Amino acid sequence: MLHRALALSVALIIAPILATTAQAGPTDAIAVEAADDTLGPAFPTGFRAVTTFPIPYVEEEWLASGAATLFTYNDPPVPRETVPVQTGVPYKTRFVLRRPADPADFNGTVVIEWLNSTAGFDSAPSWDASAEYFGRKGIIYVGVTNSDTSIRFMRNGCRLFGVLPPICGTRYRTLSLPENGLAYEMMSQIAHALRSGSGSPLSAHFAVERVFHVGQSQQGGSIISYATAFHFPDNDGYFIQAAFSARAINSGTPCGSANAPAYPGCTPPLQGASRLVRTDLPVPVIRSQTETDMGSVASGFGVLALNARQTDTERFRYYETAGTAHNVVHKNIDVAGTGFTLDDFCLDPINSFADGPVVGAYLYSAMWDALEQHVTKGVPLPTGERLEVVNGEIVRDAYGNARGGIRLPELDVPIATYSPSNTVDPALPAFLQPIGGLVCRLSGAVFPFGNTTLNALYPTRRAYTRAYGRRLSKLELQRFLLPADAEWLREHSGLNVTWLK
Repeated sequence: MLHRALALSVALIIAPILATTAQAGPTDAIAVEAADDTLGPAFPTGFRAVTTFPIPYVEEEWLASGAATLFTYNDPPVPRETVPVQTGVPYKTRFVLRRPADPADFNGTVVIEWLNSTAGFDSAPSWDASAEYFGRKGIIYVGVTNSDTSIRFMRNGCRLFGVLPPICGTRYRTLSLPENGLAYEMMSQIAHALRSGSGSPLSAHFAVERVFHVGQSQQGGSIISYATAFHFPDNDGYFIQAAFSARAINSGTPCGSANAPAYPGCTPPLQGASRLVRTDLPVPVIRSQTETDMGSVASGFGVLALNARQTDTERFRYYETAGTAHNVVHKNIDVAGTGFTLDDFCLDPINSFADGPVVGAYLYSAMWDALEQHVTKGVPLPTGERLEVVNGEIVRDAYGNARGGIRLPELDVPIATYSPSNTVDPALPAFLQPIGGLVCRLSGAVFPFGNTTLNALYPTRRAYTRAYGRRLSKLELQRFLLPADAEWLREHSGLNVTWLK
């Protein structure tokens, strides 16, 4: 199926534009219909349930269909200059909508997540990290399938890892996304429907005032490409999470690679600084990196290896967060129906972005809040310190923790070493080893200090909690921690330090 999709991509690229039918555009109407629950259960999108929210929320699944344009770049490529290759290409996708049950609880903001497809099926890392924040603010969340990889998985019944029984029946049999590059215009059409109310399931009762796009990792790269080349007035801001390069504009063979056809049969790839998000948009853009994603020059992986740091501008902020891991999967939750938790996958104790011990999700909540404050009140986005780097490597303190960056108290009042990666457990079943290797490499690990070190650092519980509290207050002043999250951390800061008297 993958080879068929790539062949279709090339065929679309070389097809004469004059042979296309209807023209497509970012504000074209889409058709929205409810998913049919009688055909099989929905494939889960993220692990955080709306039943835990402080105000009542409703979760719905909808199917959206329309026609979009496939684009390529000029040769040589310029990231803001796109060339239509074929217009009017039909698609049908699904989106999960989570909204306040009472329209009066809606704060006017819609967050559209480009669901991640790295695992071969949809996951929702931005939802898992920020669901609690969305729930307490009354934000509407929309998670959209935007990859042919995930579409094929669902259309074939949702057979996890190719070996577990299919779980979705024929619920998704009509979905179709012939080329991943169609997603850029498709997502604009969905955003326009939500913003304008035209054909949207929100149109009757919810007045949408702001639309933000978010994506993590591979789909964070999609946001880089989208914000740079496809921004249009219905979008109010972008949040790029844990991504260091633009995603390809289509699935065609990159020009210059082995056996690549001549342009326009091949797709010119972006190079160097062209792979980064533009910083001169009329709306705010936040790009935040975890310590995992910083990588190093020596490893050949990550932001440092690709020289992918960026400079702040009036509406753009680039952040680096110390002690944080790429993977946002919560601990003690069944991972994708495997019957295993994250702790079962990895050899060392987990440091999860979602629930810690270094809870990067709290930093994201503050960044989301800053994005809203900037759009609604013109409040400048906060500026963050970068990680300390020498010769392409992150500098570490005497305890092995990263220096610099945006820092939760665990880094400055440490009780452990926090690694940005973990190791797959060799006892994991063979069919899960490949996905386990990816999950654990992108998950953090925590190595607690021994009692001798702890007692030398903190002779009393009060010494620890006072130092921890001072750091919380500093983060609040810097606007990288919200009062509600700071209060929770303050109340729980001493509960796990059982060696203190």
